[in-house]
Amino acid sequence: MRSDSRDARAPHLSTYVPARLDPATAPVVLIAEDHEDSRDALRTLLDALGYRVVVATNGVEAVEVARAHQPDLILMDMMMPIVDGFQATRTLRADEAFREVPIIAITAMEGAREAVLAAGCSDLAVKPLDIRAFLERLKVWLASGRPS
Repeated sequence: MRSDSRDARAPHLSTYVPARLDPATAPVVLIAEDHEDSRDALRTLLDALGYRVVVATNGVEAVEVARAHQPDLILMDMMMPIVDGFQATRTLRADEAFREVPIIAITAMEGAREAVLAAGCSDLAVKPLDIRAFLERLKVWLASGRPS
């Protein structure tokens, strides 16, 4: 009976866990996050799905890493040291190369939507992240980005 209940649940796993991407063509995602646990959790999730991941721990690094790696998507924590995500986003948006790249604010700040959109973010994901919803939105964000 135990195997029957496992078998009944197995089809649902495939709808929750997306197929791994081809590493040769997988999008590059920049995670700009100063909290190591949050950064590592996002990196582990995206690595497991086959995304090519680069990281930054503050806003200055975020701009430098973005310019060096030309990511397809940027996940930007808004409250980071040295330069916050608001200023890093404004700096990137001033650069022609980043006007169409989706920059997604990752924040625990309630009511931040207006402020992050005004800074130039494309959308907002509120911590703690709902992983299923986040992965679905990730596909949408990548589809809306600059043409390859």
